Amino acid sequence: MINNKSINMNKKPIDISIELKEVSPHAIIANYKDYFDLNAGVVILDNFIIVIDPLLLPRQAKEFRDKLEKKYGLPVKYLFITHYHSDHVFGVAPFKDVEIFGCYDLIENLKEKKEKAWTEEAFNEWKKSEPEYAQFIDEIEIIIPEKGFDKKRVITDNALQVEFYYSGGHTGCSSYAYFPNEKILFAGDEIAAGFWPFISDPTGDPEKWIKSFEFMLTLNIEAVVPGHGPIVKKNYIKEELTFLNDLKNAVLKAISENKEPKEINVPKSAYKPAEDWQIPRALDFLHNYYSNYRK
Repeated sequence: MINNKSINMNKKPIDISIELKEVSPHAIIANYKDYFDLNAGVVILDNFIIVIDPLLLPRQAKEFRDKLEKKYGLPVKYLFITHYHSDHVFGVAPFKDVEIFGCYDLIENLKEKKEKAWTEEAFNEWKKSEPEYAQFIDEIEIIIPEKGFDKKRVITDNALQVEFYYSGGHTGCSSYAYFPNEKILFAGDEIAAGFWPFISDPTGDPEKWIKSFEFMLTLNIEAVVPGHGPIVKKNYIKEELTFLNDLKNAVLKAISENKEPKEINVPKSAYKPAEDWQIPRALDFLHNYYSNYRK
């Protein structure tokens, strides 16, 4: 894939089927099990629908939107994108007639990706490497949101509201959504439930990630919808925060002892990485980050 992992991870027969699941009376998710348990979120307000991430492929996103609008009899008015990774933006095309937004850094990151990485040549190379996906790849459009926000945005519809917060942890443009009426957090990839954290994006910031978790813990939350993985409870955020702090301390200790990234004593985690490269790349990234970190 144009990012760092193939769509058809195990070269299994193509399956792009999605499943819609209810989280609460006004909140649901669409799940694409075959791609790292990818989630998209939805909040059904009184007069319109807000979608949180569009899924990986436009064909999935179209099915997703069609089912939503048919079932609830309401239009999708907003699409919120949590960050710039391909599995959270490649499905945008069926939503290009609605207001698409994210934080300001998302807009800048997508402009750069479109200019330097997600070029016609790159997509053609992708089709050569995975020809079985060519029909899906041809449907992808890179659409730059016109609306952005800095630290926070709130959308209100009668007594219902959704809050959007900038994080900057997993990636420099990571953001998340909170639906206080039903105490639902849509965490984007700040949380990948059941996976070792996805740390290493060059734009990411582990200190902002830690601060985001600290803020999330101040919110009244009953369910957390992760960017990947099953719905979890609030205590999962606390577990992730503890792990990030333990990992940070291990990295700082290694740096103080002039050790290389591969010599870091990685704290135990209940979760395995999704890819073999994940931990070594995270250690390289964190070692470099904290070697240059100034409070």
